[in-house]
Amino acid sequence: MLLCHPLVTPRRICFAVTATVYLASFLLVPAEARAQQPVTTQNFAVFADDPQYAYRIAQEAERYRKELSNSWLGYEIDPWKERCPIRVSIDMHAGGETSFAFLMPPGSDRGEPTGWDMKIFGPPDRLLDAVLPHEITHTIFATHFGRPLPRWADEGACTTVEHESERSKNHGMLINFLSASPSRGIPFNRMFTMKNYPHDILPLYAQGYSLARFLIQQSGRRQFLDYISDGISSERPGMELAAWDQATMRHYGFKDLSDLQIQWIRWVREGSQDGPNPNSQQLASNRVARPVANQLNERGFTDPDQNSTRVAAMPNSGVAQLPINNGWYAKQMKVNQSTRRVTTGDDDEEAGVALPPNPSKTIWR
Repeated sequence: MLLCHPLVTPRRICFAVTATVYLASFLLVPAEARAQQPVTTQNFAVFADDPQYAYRIAQEAERYRKELSNSWLGYEIDPWKERCPIRVSIDMHAGGETSFAFLMPPGSDRGEPTGWDMKIFGPPDRLLDAVLPHEITHTIFATHFGRPLPRWADEGACTTVEHESERSKNHGMLINFLSASPSRGIPFNRMFTMKNYPHDILPLYAQGYSLARFLIQQSGRRQFLDYISDGISSERPGMELAAWDQATMRHYGFKDLSDLQIQWIRWVREGSQDGPNPNSQQLASNRVARPVANQLNERGFTDPDQNSTRVAAMPNSGVAQLPINNGWYAKQMKVNQSTRRVTTGDDDEEAGVALPPNPSKTIWR
């Protein structure tokens, strides 16, 4: 899902004009044709005010599903047993939300996603080249892994397939977050064990995207997913960090998460340049100039915790002190033997929403 930036830039003003023109064209369509009858393909049912635009979204969704699954996994995922509805809204700001459930066989930690529901909104061009591929990638990961991924990895990897303007925006936010006093960065020993969104959610998107880029450059997308699979499969209660330390060593040669954090921040300081790895196809078109974060120190942040030997921390950071489940998008977690409900989204209007009273329901946002 794609987060909306609060600032209205000249580019966003252009989006607003584009959206206005596009909405005006709806008036030329007969009222009966504007009724939201879905445009269906093998895997999607698209609801939009403009049938022609719905058709284009549907075709692009199928194309992204095929191309991105081949790129990430090396194969095209099988057709789903049920179509994923996509509800489209033209808006000035871009964003999306995808929800689904995992049907978990007894005794298994992997399930089959079901109950798809995708909502996307934004200007027509950003819907097609940023929001839609991001949300489709969430569905590919859900199908492949059959379980929720760490938030940083899921959001970070999905952001790598967005339009370069959105990727550049995330990089710019990252530099601001890491350079802030106090820093808004998230130490890896917290980020890797987060099962839900933190209250300060934007640093998670920016930092997750940057780390995903860094790791994918090492040895490609498939190795990145193998790493994530190894890490989550090895986690045991109370031993989560040890699992990720070992997976990091096995897949990338860094001795632990602390070493990974130091090497990543060094790469950020040097400008986050794209490497020559031929498997990193999603980075080939990224020609956006990236500022060099000279102000960041060797341990990674503007004010390192000198007492931390486990992982370089962001001292005085409000993020590090917040309970993981007290965020804008955090909901009560559902732990059910047969179904686990998962929602991935970024609707700012959910800020401050109360937790649902039923403790048996888990919704991840």
